[in-house]
Amino acid sequence: MSYCAFLDVLGFSERIRTSYEDGTEDILLMDFHQILARSIDKFKENTSESMLYFKSFTDNVVLAHPQFSEDMESEFGFILWSIIKYQFQMALKGFFIRGGLAVGQLFMDENSVYGAALLDAYHLESKVAVNPVVVLCDRTMKLVDIHIGYYSGEIAPQRRDVLKGPDGRYFLNYLTECIIDGDEQQFLDTKSLLLHKKQIERALKAYAPIPAVLSKFSWLAAYHNYFCDMISGYPEYDEMMKVSEKLASVQFQQIGLSSHQ
Repeated sequence: MSYCAFLDVLGFSERIRTSYEDGTEDILLMDFHQILARSIDKFKENTSESMLYFKSFTDNVVLAHPQFSEDMESEFGFILWSIIKYQFQMALKGFFIRGGLAVGQLFMDENSVYGAALLDAYHLESKVAVNPVVVLCDRTMKLVDIHIGYYSGEIAPQRRDVLKGPDGRYFLNYLTECIIDGDEQQFLDTKSLLLHKKQIERALKAYAPIPAVLSKFSWLAAYHNYFCDMISGYPEYDEMMKVSEKLASVQFQQIGLSSHQ
């Protein structure tokens, strides 16, 4: 058994075509290459320190972590940490990630990757994750619910790292990367949160004439604002960090609210 994530950049092919038309292909490809190279270096570090496997091709990334514990909670934490760091850094450059995270049988080495978990993760990315989000398969959602049951009240880390969309599907809350652990207390990376807002607003403006694409970034704006509500108690927080409410009308919630309060 392994966790497996299949990730790609939302609208990457179209952005490449557009960049060649307006002569900005060098800038786009350089930005993408730099952030992908840094992310791959991080994946390599994680691979040497844990059992994480990764492969990348074009704008696609496959991550996997094999089972080593009975309940697979630690394994979930390892792969989640890698995914959200990748999502976050890509988003700050305007590359928003869509993907799926599944659990099941998988074979992966330096040459190949195949198995039911990869097929499920790819299906989630291509058919379920309509918006720029990494969604969990049903089986992974059930595992997360079990893990939450180990904790009392609000202290379960999954309550912060995983959210529930309007469709009931769990997805990874990558904006938790804006919460920095200090020596004595946590604080907000306000610069990155404001940059995330700016990238969303830029996309909303660019795709205003294309309703099918605009709706995906409206969803992202709503997620950004929901996260802002989550961290509004931090002293560094300011309402100006939110995207205009007119552009963000989707509803989210924390997981485990009904059965693990």
